[in-house]
Amino acid sequence: MQQRPETLTDVTSSSTTRKISLLLDLPIEIQFEIIELLQRDWQATRVKTHPLKSLRLTCKQLEALCNPVFAEFISIGASSRPALELCKELTPKFAKYLKALECFNSECEEERELFMQFEFVLTTILERAVHLQKISLYPCITDTKAHSQLLSAISKLSALEEVNIRELDRPEYPPRYDTVQSTFHHRLLNHILDYHSQRLRVLVVCGSTPMHESTFIKLRDTASRLQRLELSQCLTINTRDVFADPQRWACAGRLEYLCINQCAIHSATIARHIGAGVFGPLRIFRIVGCIEDFGDPPPSATTAWTIPPLSRVEVVQFNDLEMSSLTSIHAKKVYIGIRMVWIRGPLWIEAFRRSTTFPEAVELHVGRSWDNKNFEELKRSCAMRGLTKVERDLYSLEVVRIAD
Repeated sequence: MQQRPETLTDVTSSSTTRKISLLLDLPIEIQFEIIELLQRDWQATRVKTHPLKSLRLTCKQLEALCNPVFAEFISIGASSRPALELCKELTPKFAKYLKALECFNSECEEERELFMQFEFVLTTILERAVHLQKISLYPCITDTKAHSQLLSAISKLSALEEVNIRELDRPEYPPRYDTVQSTFHHRLLNHILDYHSQRLRVLVVCGSTPMHESTFIKLRDTASRLQRLELSQCLTINTRDVFADPQRWACAGRLEYLCINQCAIHSATIARHIGAGVFGPLRIFRIVGCIEDFGDPPPSATTAWTIPPLSRVEVVQFNDLEMSSLTSIHAKKVYIGIRMVWIRGPLWIEAFRRSTTFPEAVELHVGRSWDNKNFEELKRSCAMRGLTKVERDLYSLEVVRIAD
């Protein structure tokens, strides 16, 4: 009979020692992935013997025998008790090597004990991760009294320079603006700005919990070293007036990449700010269609361009009126997604015949869904103004992301 090949998941076989040896040869983050997989298999097959029994006894082996290549990145969550126990035992060994951490701190009443264990492990890691530079947090909405130890540990991360905060649950109805300051999202972002705003190079905030005006002002006036900023959905009508203030941002001069995604901010205001140098001489600007508009747009005004042309502008999901205010942006390369953006081909063709549509453009990239006839017309229209490089190479619903 042909011998069945070795597999890492078959930990109940007589060759468990060999499988552990194979496991130890892998980077530690891959070990955790395998353990998570085994946990799911065990729950699915409902075998009597817990397949992690032997692996959970190898923590000392991981330290004493294999001398593993410690991960610079690890992702943890509150979904698996065995994985948390392994993390807990290994934390003193690997935490000091971490440079990036991703955590899913999802809290629910049914798993309160497990979540408390997760928060303890996460806090312990953060307290020892002296070289941690990047942290990605995926929180659920929690009350203002939660996670004080976690926030305290975050405040002591002396090497932190990149933060990514994304709502895990994305509630259908976000918190009312007058209750925003009582949410954990508000505390978390404010805490990071209070302790790390002078060090942050990258900040990504994504979620439907509105950013409070005071938090926005703190971001604008204190995060002086930002090189990349992405704001998705968090700027609402409540932030519109303070955003419209043309005060120069503290990061102007260092900020290279700005992304505003589905925020209730007028595109005309954004275009004027960019041209006036409110964000400094940007290299790349990306904007994805504003959410449902509120109120009348600001009075039209010619955008005074005071900075060098951008290297690239990416525009996705805009209607005709919104798009018309963005065409004043000076950029060498223009990428325009097609969904809701000047849906009628003749509008594109006529607009790009004028040199005032994205002045200084040398490349135009549009969606693959353009038919041959209209695309050839567009190319001829662009050629009349000297724009000869026109490519039909973008996906239908999104601008192709190009390496920065």
